[in-house]
Parts: sequence; structure tokens; C-alpha cells
Amino acid sequence: MDRFIPRFQGRPWVDGMEVIHAYLLPRVGVDDELLALAHACRPALLEYPIDLACPPEAGDPGTLHVTIEMVADAPAGCVSASERTGLINALRKELAHVSPFVTELGPPIGNVAGAVLDVWPEEKAVALQERVRTAIRATRGDAALQHDGGRLHCSLGYSYAAANSDRLNSALRALTPRRAPLHVGALHLLNVRFEIAEETGGWRLLWEPIAEIPLAG
Repeated sequence: MDRFIPRFQGRPWVDGMEVIHAYLLPRVGVDDELLALAHACRPALLEYPIDLACPPEAGDPGTLHVTIEMVADAPAGCVSASERTGLINALRKELAHVSPFVTELGPPIGNVAGAVLDVWPEEKAVALQERVRTAIRATRGDAALQHDGGRLHCSLGYSYAAANSDRLNSALRALTPRRAPLHVGALHLLNVRFEIAEETGGWRLLWEPIAEIPLAG
């Protein structure tokens, strides 16, 4: 793995900048199996230079999330209140006929930027992603869709230094169960902030909620 560096508009992120994102978030009391899986990965991850998304307290979702899309044409501070309202309304319209669904996350894998849980099956999550992109494109234009996060996934943590992840993957493969359900009933629109963590020199993720948009059902 290498040191993770978030990017915005193809360039390294500016320390402390906020950008609007659409996330899927696990819920305590609903996605407890997923939270337990993430927590079970902690001992293996702690041996590596990874800032963990899942905190020490079992059952705490921390910053676990699945990124659906980034509004990439402007930082959050440059998006006015009326523009945000327009985006929220467009998302509500697009998601009004999308039924809640259950997918799965896993198995845990060490990758170039830390460790992740891939989304599978992914068909319904990808269909939701396309609806979100339609709403963003309708309100912000094509320039707002510049983000390529690759395959949909949940990050277990971001690496703050380079390390060989072979032993990490061996340890993660020994964990059971290797997958856990994620119940998707809403989309979360958030101001997402990346800043440099003084203690590690890595990038730390923080966010503030803008809106929770329920799926139909």
C-alpha cells in the first residue's frame, strides 16, 4: 500500500477543503453485522500505517461509508443554499421510485490506499448511483461528474505511509464471516472534509450532514 492522497478535479486535495458527497451509511441497530465485521478487522489493521474508519468501540460506525458520488465542479463553500436545495430536490425526485434494498460488503482486502470492503452484489447500488448522477447532472451540469472512485466499496481506513500488505491480506482472509449485509434505505448528502492529521501525517476524513434522502418504500 502507498500513502493515500485524496483528489479533487484530478489534483491533490487542499488541506481542510470541503466538497459535497453522496454516501450510503451503515446504521446502528440495522447493520450491526457489518459493524461487527469492520470491528473484527481492527487488530490486523492496527499493525499497519492505516487511520481506521471504525473506532475502538464495537458497534460505532465511525466514518464507514460507501461513496456514491462527489459533486466535483466546485468546493462546498462555493455551492449556494439555493443550489443545494435544487440538488436535494432533484435527488428526491430521482430516488422517489427506488425501493430500499439489501446488498453485501466484503471480503476485507488490503489495497493501494488502505483496506476496503467491496460492494457485492452491486447491481442495485450501481443503479442508485446512476440515479444520483442524473440528479447531479441535471442541476450542476456534466462538469460536476469528474470523480472516479472505481468499484463501489467501503473504506476500512486510509494508509498514511507505504507498507507491504501481503501479511495484512493473509490476516484478513482468516476472518469469518467474510461478508455482511448493508441495508440501504436512504442516501446521505454531506459536506466532506479531508485534512492532514498531525499525529500521523495522513489524511483524515470528517463530514457534516446536509440532507438525508429516503428511498421509496
